[in-house]
Amino acid sequence: SNTREDRTVNIMLLTVFLIGLLGSSLAGFSDNVPAQPSVTEYDHSAKIVIDPNNVPADTDRVHIAAKELNDLTGNRFEKGYDFAFNAAVPYFYYPQLTDGKFHVFVLKYGRSNDDGVEWSKASAETHYLHSDSSRFSISLMNRAWPMAKDRCIDEGKRLAVITGQKSNEMVKKLLVANGRTEAWIGLYDAHYNDNNSKTTWAWVDNSPFKYAKFEYGAQTQKSEMKSAVAAINEGGEWETLSPDQKLPFICEVGPTEKVKETEARVGLTEADMQM
Repeated sequence: SNTREDRTVNIMLLTVFLIGLLGSSLAGFSDNVPAQPSVTEYDHSAKIVIDPNNVPADTDRVHIAAKELNDLTGNRFEKGYDFAFNAAVPYFYYPQLTDGKFHVFVLKYGRSNDDGVEWSKASAETHYLHSDSSRFSISLMNRAWPMAKDRCIDEGKRLAVITGQKSNEMVKKLLVANGRTEAWIGLYDAHYNDNNSKTTWAWVDNSPFKYAKFEYGAQTQKSEMKSAVAAINEGGEWETLSPDQKLPFICEVGPTEKVKETEARVGLTEADMQM
């Protein structure tokens, strides 16, 4: 009886082994999932570095796509680019990124075959500091808007630029967590300190003014004030105020490193396929 049971167990173990062996032999190039690359983002480009030891055999190209955070397009990935792969040079420069914005990336490996190109699965999105709430900080010292703006610059930052709902929620949570009801952000009237009653809103980093979260009744088209700037309140709505008022303020870390002139884009071709 024991011999029969032992034989049954051995058969089961052998079956499991054979199934695992068969599964591993059937796994092909397209089943590979790339590891997340490391990213250094510059003003208009990003350096993407991969580990060549994790690249499948026969890989001859890498496809990389970027997603601009809070770009008002539903946070979709761009079409992306194909880069020629050389294990001796395991990095790529992703071009034509919007200055002052924050991006995450995905990549996949490709190899040529008789049918064209076979692609691996896509990697997980890269984790980048500037895509997280940690890029925002609050100063609890009350200052007039011009002084707050200068203080952020002194710290190598800028007054917060909010171009989408995700960033707005981050800043609101930071404000509430610190027990404050309102704080300056980097939005101001471009007719600052002149006699033009028309209000033209602008961000301190010259980002396009597309997303807005003004509170109901805020003076956003014409202002009775000689100068007008914006603050965010604990409800996540924006108020229009005089810059002479003294409030806490939100600073933001932005990409400041300059692109090196020696950055190579050899082997770069715009891809015809989507991620």
